[in-house]
Amino acid sequence: MKIIGRTHPGQVRPNNEDAFDFDVERGVAVLADGMGGLNAGEVASATAVAAILGELAAAGTTSADTLAAAIVTANQHVYELAQNNRELHNMGTTVVVWAALAADRFAVAHVGDSRAYRLNEHGVAPLTRDHSVVQSMVDQGLMTVQEARVATNRNVITRAVGLENKVYVDVEEIGHEPGDCYLLCSDGLTDMLEDAEIEALWRQHRHAPMEELAEHMVDAAVVAGGYDNVSVVLVRV
Repeated sequence: MKIIGRTHPGQVRPNNEDAFDFDVERGVAVLADGMGGLNAGEVASATAVAAILGELAAAGTTSADTLAAAIVTANQHVYELAQNNRELHNMGTTVVVWAALAADRFAVAHVGDSRAYRLNEHGVAPLTRDHSVVQSMVDQGLMTVQEARVATNRNVITRAVGLENKVYVDVEEIGHEPGDCYLLCSDGLTDMLEDAEIEALWRQHRHAPMEELAEHMVDAAVVAGGYDNVSVVLVRV
């Protein structure tokens, strides 16, 4: 297994509130996109990533249940930090986690609008559904996908880690096929690039080193505007 990550602050934001980390031995990758005033977003995302990896390491084994429990614990860590420090008040973060469960099975868990995708010979397929206002409107037939991409409230999320003392986590177990690669990303990538553009980059660079593919994805988002921090994590089993 190989896991790599790349991040860029973008062309607008003065700091980078994204965070990611991974544990190749355990087969776990975590990416978070923080929010909050001053440096609070950076604190929220880094705290969540560290807490999730720490909880999974302490659990010893990874399952859908331990994955969800780790995110719940991370939520408590971020929430308590915010409650105990006025400068961190109302901070929160999205989270998306990829975790190997067996040779032919993995789990994806997420809160917010950071995403996971499967990349293979068939193209690029989303594995998560945004917890956002516009996604809810798309689901209800009140807005098209293209309208959602340019809506003024497209970055308003309906769930986040750390904003409240409870959090609801979506977890799904999925079968792995030989040749599959996985992408975790913050909305700095998906706001700038449509899925078809991500797929074009994958098809063009799929046989290149993973580091090169990640750099091409991040660079493309920055060149397209880079209005937000851009982070990607790639997993190849």
